[in-house]
Amino acid sequence: MKKDHINYFAVGSFVLAMLALLIASMLYISGRGDATDTYYVSYTDISGIHDGTTVTYGGYKIGKIKNVQPLRDKKGTRYRITLAVRAGWTIPSDSTAQITSPGILAEKTIEIREGKSTSLLSVGDKIKSLPAIDMMAIMNRLSGEFGEFTEADIRPLIKSLSHYLNGIGDDLNRQLPQITKDTRTLLTTMNKTAVNMNKLINADSRKHLHSMFKNTNKMSQSLLTLSQRLNDTTDKLDHLMEKSQQLLDDNSDDIRQSVVDMRTSLETLSQNIDSMVHNMNASARNMNELSRELRRNPSLIINSKPTPNPQE
Repeated sequence: MKKDHINYFAVGSFVLAMLALLIASMLYISGRGDATDTYYVSYTDISGIHDGTTVTYGGYKIGKIKNVQPLRDKKGTRYRITLAVRAGWTIPSDSTAQITSPGILAEKTIEIREGKSTSLLSVGDKIKSLPAIDMMAIMNRLSGEFGEFTEADIRPLIKSLSHYLNGIGDDLNRQLPQITKDTRTLLTTMNKTAVNMNKLINADSRKHLHSMFKNTNKMSQSLLTLSQRLNDTTDKLDHLMEKSQQLLDDNSDDIRQSVVDMRTSLETLSQNIDSMVHNMNASARNMNELSRELRRNPSLIINSKPTPNPQE
């Protein structure tokens, strides 16, 4: 009997120990057994948020939502959320808390974005909140905008393009017989032209063409020879110009003196030109008078008396 009591006591102790271990494990898994600090944040919309929602800091899990309390005032209803953050976790005073969703199908979390301030929040302070990011709402809005874009822009464009293509098809169907007829006429004309060209280019014409091509080849060779000679002539002229320039450079003093002498002669000639012209005019008048007297009386050449010397 005593042995049975010992067995019952051992079994009961083992069950109680396992129960205590199970409770401790559940508390450890849920995080309620850890020491936490309390902070607050408020939102006007907490869709997808509830007690136990994960709180992250830069993507790292630091706690959970402890309580959600709705508060109503004149401006409307706001929800005061109590955050249970790991004890000793420091948060800058300008940090923000936002409801986010890591993925389209992922559960929503409260993400605390670290600020740059050197001052820290005290336990029990309120964290500044930012509007929630609802991926499904964004996708729905984008879907609506795309639908409006499709209805307002793409569908009328497709209708206009379809109408334009139908018009082109109708015009092509109407003009296709005429196009086919014109194509046949063009092919017939081209065939006739080809036949006439074959008749035109007979044996004699081929000989003439061959001779013309041969003469053209000779003429091109002659032009090539002429071009070479012109190049040689150009080289010689360049050499002559260089020699002339060198000669001018070498005799520049003599040429300058010659130019000076020529200028002096021209100045002297210009100064005496009037008297020379006067004498030439007088000589011309005398010659005219003499020729007139000789025509009138040619015997003057024989019977003329010498002109008396005024000094005698």
